[in-house]
Amino acid sequence: MNPQQLLVDLVEQFCTYQRKQRGKTEGGVTTYRWNLDQFLIFVRKHEGRPARVGDLTRETIQAWMDRMAETDLALGTMRVRQSTLSSLCTWLVKRETLADNPVARLDRPRYERTPPRQVPGPELMDALIEAAKRRKRPRDIAIFLILRYTGMRRESVASLRVRHLDRDWGLRGVYTKGGKTRDIPLPSVVMKFLQTYIERVLPREVGAITADTPIFWSRWPGRRGVRRLEPLHGKNIWRLCKTYGRQIGVPELKPHDLRHGVAMEMLEQHHDVEQVRALLGHTRVDTTQIYATIRPAQLKRAVSFYEDKASRMLSD
Repeated sequence: MNPQQLLVDLVEQFCTYQRKQRGKTEGGVTTYRWNLDQFLIFVRKHEGRPARVGDLTRETIQAWMDRMAETDLALGTMRVRQSTLSSLCTWLVKRETLADNPVARLDRPRYERTPPRQVPGPELMDALIEAAKRRKRPRDIAIFLILRYTGMRRESVASLRVRHLDRDWGLRGVYTKGGKTRDIPLPSVVMKFLQTYIERVLPREVGAITADTPIFWSRWPGRRGVRRLEPLHGKNIWRLCKTYGRQIGVPELKPHDLRHGVAMEMLEQHHDVEQVRALLGHTRVDTTQIYATIRPAQLKRAVSFYEDKASRMLSD
């Protein structure tokens, strides 16, 4: 153990490990790096020098947590940052760079599970697809069809390759949160649209198609008027959703809102939380239980049978 070793280099090695050996998505690794950078920034401000391995102590980490609390950060944010730092410490312990994990001796911020703030209904989700159809954008239509009928996260959609398509099922071996892979069903008409998109549209964008060719690409003006082309990222899908959200009058709409909308629609149709859990890929069913909370509009319909009884009582 070398307490003088700089943490910034170890953070980069940790992120590379998560991406290359644990199969974490690029978006997930970016989040890890961001969270760990917050600790490095805190130590630099607190100690006046770059963070070192010797700064991974219970006292320093607790001071960091106290500072986050003073700035009124949400409990969920504090919990995620502490958890990321704990993962780094565990990784360093396994490599005998750290004697033990100091985060294990700290209290964890309370976990608060709150209902989604925005749950779009079927009409709004369909409106996104209609907007893309009016603009005659096959790529955008394909992206919104997948989001609309699977509830997939934007990073998973961005990571799709040609080999993931199975015309008789949907999507096979899709990379999801935590570096896992899942098979995700899609309606046959959606699969037919995706196959047509890959056969007729994609070659015009990228040329020869192989099994590992990304399905979705982004093109924008580069230097000297040369248009650049590269695979789509999750952030591009976020911007795309915001653009179309403004067109349909919902500028605050985000890709993850569609995930909530799909979950709620499926629950209302089948009344089975386990089926919703399977579609969304939640490891624990209690994560899915949040969608079982009755929304105000549903509650109003649930008590509508009282209308006639109340009318009869008050008419006497």
